[in-house]
Amino acid sequence: MKKSLLFVLLVSALCFRPQLLPASPGDSEFKAFLRQWEEAQSRFLTGDSTLWKQNASQGEDATILGSFGGFEKGWAEVGPRYGWASSQYRDSGAKLKVEYISTTVSGDLGFTVAIERQDEVRIGGQRTPTQRALRVTQIFRKEEGAWKLLHRHADPLTEKKSPSAGAEK
Repeated sequence: MKKSLLFVLLVSALCFRPQLLPASPGDSEFKAFLRQWEEAQSRFLTGDSTLWKQNASQGEDATILGSFGGFEKGWAEVGPRYGWASSQYRDSGAKLKVEYISTTVSGDLGFTVAIERQDEVRIGGQRTPTQRALRVTQIFRKEEGAWKLLHRHADPLTEKKSPSAGAEK
């Protein structure tokens, strides 16, 4: 009896699960938000986190695994982290180019997987602007009718190599 019930639940879950559909050209609302989000990201690279924070979820489930390491959870930790991370950048005329690998929306959730290329950025005490590329996964949620960043995971883009390439002999 338990096996039959488990089987029925499993089949039901597989048959009736919501499908995640790739964002289409008709998904103009999310695409418009992403253009606005890219503006927030560009300002972030100049040391201004104001627009970024306005477009971020301020809930207790907000999280960040940032490119400078570490992690935070909940707006009480995430909000200050955004301010601190943005303050590491110096205004240098930096330019941002986002290469979306995947963009998906399902109901009130959306996510992006992208490579963010930062050109002419100055971080910390750097005197000379440099280039930076990040692998970024972001989850967005609609809150009171507006898209908000819920989670961000970013780390430096590195070349693909076999696991044994770094192993000691």
